[in-house]
Amino acid sequence: MKTFLCTLFFSTIFSALSAQNWQSMAAGLLPNGYVIFSISAVGDNVVWAVASREYYQAPIPATHHSRILRTSDGGLHWTVAEVEETAGTISFQIVAEDSLTAWITTQDFGGGPGRALYKTTDGGLNWSRKLPDNAGGVALNRFADGQHWLAHNRQTISFSADGGTNWTGSIAMGYQTNEYQILTSGANLSNTVGDTVWSGTSSGRILRFTNYGASSQFLNTGLGTSTTITSVAFQDHLHGLCYSVNAANNNRISRSVNGGLTWTVLPQQPGNTIGWNIAAVPGAPEFYVLASNYTFTQGKVAITTNAGNSWSIDDLKQPLNAVVFTSPSTGWIGGGKIVAATQPAMFKYTGAALVGTPAPGELHGFSLSPNPVHSIIYVDFDDFSAAHSVVATLTDLYGRRILSSPLTDKQLDVSQLPAGAYFLEIETEKGAAVRKIIRQ
Repeated sequence: MKTFLCTLFFSTIFSALSAQNWQSMAAGLLPNGYVIFSISAVGDNVVWAVASREYYQAPIPATHHSRILRTSDGGLHWTVAEVEETAGTISFQIVAEDSLTAWITTQDFGGGPGRALYKTTDGGLNWSRKLPDNAGGVALNRFADGQHWLAHNRQTISFSADGGTNWTGSIAMGYQTNEYQILTSGANLSNTVGDTVWSGTSSGRILRFTNYGASSQFLNTGLGTSTTITSVAFQDHLHGLCYSVNAANNNRISRSVNGGLTWTVLPQQPGNTIGWNIAAVPGAPEFYVLASNYTFTQGKVAITTNAGNSWSIDDLKQPLNAVVFTSPSTGWIGGGKIVAATQPAMFKYTGAALVGTPAPGELHGFSLSPNPVHSIIYVDFDDFSAAHSVVATLTDLYGRRILSSPLTDKQLDVSQLPAGAYFLEIETEKGAAVRKIIRQ
C-alpha cells in the first residue's frame, strides 16, 4: 500500500491552555508511542513536523514508519503522511523549504536500510532518497542563503552548495572516543545563524561549523567532560543559550556572549530537574522559549525576555519535545510520547507578541537613520570605533535571515532588498540592538 494521507480540520477544537496562550492542535493524528522529534516552519503558516517511535538501538522493526504532519494555513488544517519509503528507520530531523518541499534524516543504528536523507516535493506523498550516507542519519541544517546545506552525524559530515542537488562528504576531526550527539529533538540539537552551525556533544563540548560547514572547531565549554549538551540556540553570531545535564543529573541552562567560546551557568534556572529544548525568537534579542523534552511527563514551557536572567513558566500538563519560533508572535511545540487519541500532537503560541521593551543588554546610544530607507541606512552607537567586531543581520518578518555580514563602517546598503519590512540587528561583544526597518 502506498503512503497513506489524510486531512483533518481542527478549527473547532482549539483550546487555550494557559496565560501564555498555547493552543492545542492535531489531536488523534499520531499513533500511541510516537514522539514529535522535529518541527520546521517556513513563515508563520507553513509548518512541518516529523514523528517516530522511540528507538535508540538496532534492529528497528521493518514495520516502523515515520509520520509527517503538515499545515499551510497556520494549523487550521493538518495533513498526516506515513512515510513508507523509510521503513525500519527513525527520523530525528525535518527541514522544510516551502509548503510542498521538505527533507528528513533517517537512522537505523546499523540494523537495517541505513542512514540517508529523503526529500519530498509533493507535500509528503512521495519521498526520494537523496544522500545514502552516514551523514544523513542525525542532523540537517539549511543555511541562511537557502543554497548551502550541512548534514552531520558525529564525525561524518556532508555539505551542499546547490540546494541539495550535489553533496560533498568530509570528516569533522576531533571527536573523542565515546563522544556523540545526543538526540531528544533534531530541531533543537543544533542551531544555524548565517554561515555557522553549533551542536552539542556528550562530552560537554560544542562543535561549531563555520563557512557553510567547510570548517569545524570543538569548543570546550567548561561545563565538565561528564556533561551532555543536547540543545543549543543562538540569536546571532555571539549570543546563545545551551542546555546540559551532568553526571549528578543537574539540568542547567548556560549562556555564551562570544559565539560559544565560553559559557556561564545561569544563576536563575527555569528548573534544574527538567530537561529542555531551546529556541531563539527571531527579531527579539534575548528572547528564548524552552520546552521540556519528552522524558518529562508533565510538560513545561519557560520563556525569558532577558537571555535567562529571569523566567516565566507554563505547564501544558503532557509530554512535550521540539520547539520552534518563526516570529515574536508565533511559535510551535511538538507533543512527546503520545499515549491517547485525545492528546494533542502540536501546540501553537497565539498570544501577544513576545517583543516588548528593549532588551536590557541593548547597545548604549544606538540609533539608525533614515527609516524608512531607500538605499543606505546609517547606524551608530557609543564606542562604535572601539568595538572589536560589529555584525549586521537582516531578517524578514517570518524570521528568515536575509543577510548577515561584518559591518566595517557605520552604513549598510539595502538597495537590493525588495520593498517591505525587516528586522535589523547589530551585534557586538558589548551588546546588541534590533530595530524594525522599512525598505521603500
